Amino acid sequence: MLGEAVEVEADAVDPFAAIELIEDYKPLDVECAAVNLALLTALRQRYPDWRYLVDGDGGDENLKDYPIEENPELTIRSVVNNPLLYQEGWGVDCIKHSLTYSGGFSRGCVRTYAPARALDFVGYSPFTAPLLVALASAIPFSELAAGEVERLYALKGEILARGVRRVLGFELPVFEKRRFQRGAVPERVFAERFGSSPADYRRHFQGRFAPGA
Repeated sequence: MLGEAVEVEADAVDPFAAIELIEDYKPLDVECAAVNLALLTALRQRYPDWRYLVDGDGGDENLKDYPIEENPELTIRSVVNNPLLYQEGWGVDCIKHSLTYSGGFSRGCVRTYAPARALDFVGYSPFTAPLLVALASAIPFSELAAGEVERLYALKGEILARGVRRVLGFELPVFEKRRFQRGAVPERVFAERFGSSPADYRRHFQGRFAPGA
């Protein structure tokens, strides 16, 4: 029960259907939502009576496990000194992400919530519980990372492994970070299904949701 594979045809991964569902066009969110939609569609067909799903949304935000080098606006100093940076987004006196989403985490929640709602699932992530967010924001990341990016990246796996060991007595294997959509499909399929440019995604979004569309 802990290792059931859910296989779907590659055509089931449809980024443009995901854009219409999440009402967004950012590539990373579209990719994740498209794979999630394919997965949940298959789950609904396999288990018509299932209703509740538990996921891990918020884990990367709480434990600051995003690649800093992918955004030129960020430094390790800005990440470790802002307890809620990834939950709220960044920027001063400006719209941080878009006129629709209040921050990066709200955008991320929609890419899980919208496919689940469309298929009559109710999702929940323990990482979004206010108490857990408060505990995570109190972690002394600056001291633990000591200015080293790789040490910061290693913290999430170490913290989770220690927690599982202490509470459950199990050794949790720690793997290198990989985005959900990257791990779900082979690289060839990923390149085929997500070969459109960000501009293509935005045009599809505007064609569907722009005033008068």
